[in-house]
Amino acid sequence: MTSVTGNQRKGAVLKASSRLSAAGFTMVELLVTISLIVFLMSMLAVGAGRYLETTSAKATEALIARIELNLQQYKGTTGSYPSDGLDGDDVITDDGTPLTGGAALTFALTQPMKLTREINGEVRVVGENPALGDFRSDELYVTEEDPDARQILDSWTNPLHYDNVNGGDEAFSAQSLGETHLDFDEDVFVHMEDPREIEELSGFTGPQNTNEYDIWSHGSSGHEDTEEYADYITNWETRN
Repeated sequence: MTSVTGNQRKGAVLKASSRLSAAGFTMVELLVTISLIVFLMSMLAVGAGRYLETTSAKATEALIARIELNLQQYKGTTGSYPSDGLDGDDVITDDGTPLTGGAALTFALTQPMKLTREINGEVRVVGENPALGDFRSDELYVTEEDPDARQILDSWTNPLHYDNVNGGDEAFSAQSLGETHLDFDEDVFVHMEDPREIEELSGFTGPQNTNEYDIWSHGSSGHEDTEEYADYITNWETRN
């Protein structure tokens, strides 16, 4: 015969065992759930990073397209594209800051356009049109010393490059050095090659839009040790 006390003890042991099993199962579930959340969050972070990179690339492409419209208007008004300050035609602000490449382009598009005419063998200013470029503050880098020394920035806050190649090969100015940028600190940044000097990327070396202009961004990895050629964003076709 089994005592009542024995039954009570056996029942208590079984209940305790059931509680432990249930508790153990709940802990496993919790660990699995946490692992799943961590995995999903990491995947979300990767996806968000790719989305932001794609969005930034598209925004930079749109910026370059906007600039190209400005340049067509500029040529329609003046008869030529803006100087890049690299072919013997200096671009200098009123405060005496020399500008080249993208900075020279920025100056041309953000300053009122002076209309000139040759009168009795002398070129005179006969009028002025409003500036063509309309850029947001986050699209421009401005030097502290000279408010007219500015440079258009891509979506990663790196300066755009500009080369007036209207003169063909003779007008080609390789920009593989940071000196074409305003306040470029070589101790902080690195500068990769001009994509037009990379034959496997651009197809051939030299000006890509002969008799017009070349504009490009170094893209998402620009001015970093890990810069990739495939990140370049240009106004010509590349072999990315």
